Amino acid sequence: MAAAKTEMLKRFVIRSLMIWAVCVVLPGAARADDPADTMLMFVGENLEVLSIASRREESARQAPAVARVITREAVTAGGAFTLSQALARTPGFYMAQKEWGTRPYLRGIPDSVLFLHDTVPIMSDMTKSVHPMDEEMSLASVKRIEIVRGPGSVLWGPDAFAGIVNVVPLTGKDISGLETGVHYGLPGDSRGFFINTGHDAGAWDAFLSVSGREGRTDDRTANVVSFWADDGLPADPSLRYGYARPERPWYIELVGNTNIGENMTVSGRYADDARPYVMSEENNTLTWIERRSTPVNYLKIDGRKTVGDSTAVRFTGYYSSMESQYRVIDLSFSPREQTAYGELIYDRDFLSGRGVLTTGAAYRNKRINNAPIWDSYLPDFLGPENTTFLPGITKQDYRTDLWSLFSQYTHKIGRADVSAGIRYDAHDAFSDGLSYNAGIVWTPYSQWVFKALYGTAYRTPFARQLIEEGNAELEKISTTSLKVSWQPEKRYGLSVCGFFKRLSDHIMEDPYAGLSIPNSQKIRGIEMDGHILPIRTLRLSANLTLLENSGSDETYRYVDSVFIRPDGTIEEHYAELNYAYDIGPKRIFNFMAQWDPVDRLTLSVRAGYFSSISVICPRCESTDAVSGAWLADMKATLRDVGMAGLDLELFLWNIADKKYPLPGTYSVIEGEGFSGMLMVKKRF
Repeated sequence: MAAAKTEMLKRFVIRSLMIWAVCVVLPGAARADDPADTMLMFVGENLEVLSIASRREESARQAPAVARVITREAVTAGGAFTLSQALARTPGFYMAQKEWGTRPYLRGIPDSVLFLHDTVPIMSDMTKSVHPMDEEMSLASVKRIEIVRGPGSVLWGPDAFAGIVNVVPLTGKDISGLETGVHYGLPGDSRGFFINTGHDAGAWDAFLSVSGREGRTDDRTANVVSFWADDGLPADPSLRYGYARPERPWYIELVGNTNIGENMTVSGRYADDARPYVMSEENNTLTWIERRSTPVNYLKIDGRKTVGDSTAVRFTGYYSSMESQYRVIDLSFSPREQTAYGELIYDRDFLSGRGVLTTGAAYRNKRINNAPIWDSYLPDFLGPENTTFLPGITKQDYRTDLWSLFSQYTHKIGRADVSAGIRYDAHDAFSDGLSYNAGIVWTPYSQWVFKALYGTAYRTPFARQLIEEGNAELEKISTTSLKVSWQPEKRYGLSVCGFFKRLSDHIMEDPYAGLSIPNSQKIRGIEMDGHILPIRTLRLSANLTLLENSGSDETYRYVDSVFIRPDGTIEEHYAELNYAYDIGPKRIFNFMAQWDPVDRLTLSVRAGYFSSISVICPRCESTDAVSGAWLADMKATLRDVGMAGLDLELFLWNIADKKYPLPGTYSVIEGEGFSGMLMVKKRF
């Protein structure tokens, strides 16, 4: 298996470099004598440009949204190696560790963020728990991370629910030359590499990034090694149990783009991965191995045509696919999701730029094949007393079509920008959706910005919900945010944001037990964020998130027993359990310090705290809570070591090796302990 993976990585790298040679190097050969072609350059990394709030580039501070931009420079200096680590340091976010990866919470709502890569969704409609936030996505190719905390359905459609995260890749204008790096981590012997290369030919530019990684192996053991027998019955208990360890996870990724002048961009991403992990039931007496592979790939074309000085027409089209592989003990699934999307946007400036109109239409076709729908709770079947029954699993195919019309207008009145927008989504498979927003951004003085924002959004159904309930009610949210920020100069600043959210027809999905009954929730919170540079070489920053909620409990209806009648028919008996809404931790705090004692050395430290979390298990007899924890990370970056362009980066996570429990899928699990990684980078 290891040899096969190594050979696959070799083929992947060779093919990637061949693509680069054909698309970039050969067309640029005529300019090989240009000295700039051999230099690595980064342009504009410090500009906090945001493109997702209004579908045009603008300052995050002035955008009609509660927004933030994490620049490439901030990622490099701050010690984040994955997207989840970068977001964990941002107000409002909590990154929950699960057996299979990271589950994001934003402002007290799990699985509520629309994740985009170069504005293309990288999520699944089969389950809301697919989030490529860990080593599935390399940050080596990332120019900036754009964040909006609040609904964004008016301009981004379904599932821009509690917020949006857009990962913006580098282009050939950002990097000219070659950058490469390798890393090695302990414990677990994690390792990987990346290669970034770009070329700017003036009339066109291109960028390509290739990366491969082997992650840390789950060091837990499994005792259930076989279950699905060939005769349609559970494996005999004498064959069911044994000893097994999961294989090493691996990840490969290719990101590239080509800009032809200012009117056309072709971009894409190819990614594949495999992550085995160990699951356990509530009492940890039964453990088994699952394996998840969720490759998300796309090809995208952007076009733009400017008409005069005040009008532009833009087109975006992409095709994306997710050919997943799931393995539960010895049973495999191969669901497939394909999406075709087209969008036409019309931009117009009015009244010498005081008014800006963005309006457009979009169509999306989504095809799902072999979506697995569980109607039973797996741990109930794995014990030695069960020799007859298998969990109920069905595979479904379905298709959805979505037509959308949307418009947003912004008008400047004195020192205030007033905006309003509306979107209508017409679905063929579930209820139509209407989203709208309104806001005021007031800047009475250059150092003060006040924002009053209101927006609505909705979330499309889970695959199980869509299939079982047909024309189901869509989960809806309305959010009111009030924010004030004060930044008299770049050296220090402070912002405070209060928000109120109202959820209706809210549904949660347990991986195997089913869906909760729709309910309503009200969530209130405050986000505080500040930074100060007491001296030129030292930057201190901190943020605090406080949350409260009220509303009805989550109610799960599940099959707790099965009876076989004399005629052979099966009768299922249902039971209900009630649990409090899963808001995650109600208090989240981050403190970061970055110190540059000399020009070539940067030291950073982050201390983070999250409060106690309820352990909500839809099949457990009681609800417990795990205590909160303080965690600390560090990073040291040493540049130009021995030669120009050679950098060393040392990452240390959970440096106190804090032992802390966390809610898993079926049981309490232990959070990640101490780990470290050394990365060597070279710019040519």
